[in-house]
Amino acid sequence: MDPAGQGLNDPTPAAPVGGNPGTTIGEQRRIAYQFAADLWGAILESGPPVNVQASFQPLSCNATSGVLGSAGTTTVHRDFEGALLPGTWYGGALANALFGDDLDPATNEINSRFNANLGTPGCLEASGWYYGLDGNTPSGRINFLDVVMHEIGHGLGFQGFTSLASGAPFLGFPDVYGTNVRDNASGLAWNALDNAGRAAAAVGGQLVWTGANVTDQVPVALGPLVNLNTSGTLTANYEYGTAQFGPPATPANFSGNVVLVNDGSATPTFGCQASPAGAYAGQVAIVDRGACAFEIKVKFAEDAGATAVIVANNAAGVIGMAGDASVEATIPALMVSLADGSAIKAALPGVSVALGEVPGRLAGADTAGRARLYAPAALAQGSSFSHYDVSHSPNALMEPAISADLDSNLRLDLTPALYQDEGWSTNTGNAFMGSCDTFVPVLQEGGLVVGANVQAQNNVCLNYSDSKGEYVQCMTDYRNRLQEQGLLEQRFNGRIVSCAARTRF
Repeated sequence: MDPAGQGLNDPTPAAPVGGNPGTTIGEQRRIAYQFAADLWGAILESGPPVNVQASFQPLSCNATSGVLGSAGTTTVHRDFEGALLPGTWYGGALANALFGDDLDPATNEINSRFNANLGTPGCLEASGWYYGLDGNTPSGRINFLDVVMHEIGHGLGFQGFTSLASGAPFLGFPDVYGTNVRDNASGLAWNALDNAGRAAAAVGGQLVWTGANVTDQVPVALGPLVNLNTSGTLTANYEYGTAQFGPPATPANFSGNVVLVNDGSATPTFGCQASPAGAYAGQVAIVDRGACAFEIKVKFAEDAGATAVIVANNAAGVIGMAGDASVEATIPALMVSLADGSAIKAALPGVSVALGEVPGRLAGADTAGRARLYAPAALAQGSSFSHYDVSHSPNALMEPAISADLDSNLRLDLTPALYQDEGWSTNTGNAFMGSCDTFVPVLQEGGLVVGANVQAQNNVCLNYSDSKGEYVQCMTDYRNRLQEQGLLEQRFNGRIVSCAARTRF
């Protein structure tokens, strides 16, 4: 949808990066977008094609935060032939798949937009897009493929249509997404609540997904729940948000006495200036959110001897903390909520912290093993309800913020299972290169999508090689990378190259 010379048609020269062979910024964007479309197209079964319109536009942004992209279905349908539930809204792509034809041929099924100003003055200026297809995102950059996968994911069905401010269903009818949601606070299904009940549940922190496919996959996709435990003058345990920079916080590297940052400035607890050498030597520093980037705070604390950092949020709840390309912190950091941070600071000195697993619990699931949805203490329009909760670990593609440890080129966590709960059929077969069966499953337990990746990569190698020999070498190099990552079973080792040799060029 971009005009010539802009966005997806940007002619600015660019060197190939991370398996993306494009030679202009616009071409790299188109290749990454098509790679995402090929991944979803391999995983989900639909007779009618899913048409996605895309553009780059100036989206809401400031120097340290901003909207990376937005997307959603362009149409909704109910009571069509093939609908699994009567009187229930379905997004256009899923409705067409169930109906077997295009219910609205004049309209594209999904509309998506991406931030054209990312990495420019005044818009997440220390960051920028990474257009590689390999998941190896440099520190401080945003993986474009992950963002495209996330945004298309909304349009495919990770989206409810209830007004979260009022709790009113869209035009008086429920939607298929909401039929799989439960409010643990009331013990009622989302659609069993009245309008006021839904509005309250959207900010209650107690929403979970009840669909059987997701629940079955939770033990495979999620790791053990780890809490921040305090002792000494304060005995408590807290959930936390993670950092997209530095080493992950683990029980092995995150423990010690807590000290409040004081950099000697007018706002000393923000930690945006250097603290005296050794001021936090061997201790865990706690610093307030605000005034500068998260990684800058952590780096200054590290330079003053801190072994780890706790960031106390300036709002209810927690978020994932983005990195900053201007510095490189090498100690772990995590975020606690405003209330929890205030409790820790009020108990200083004398507080010690450590991370510890909670027996029998999974990170991102309730006590019954159901996946948690995002319902922060303050309503976040565009984020609340239609995302997985930030407590998921490993981080999930459909959390409200893009995390640096995502690898949507290979792992889609619980998201395909959620689509199955809504009525999508997923590809239970193997990846094909042309007519050649690679024997690599397209979709595996826990959302592993190596087979889908094989098909998407094959399209890149076919379309951007100048000869049959170059194409075969492209797929051979790709096969070798999968082997190095331990993602390809021994029995598949020769099959990808064999299929490349057989593929018509």
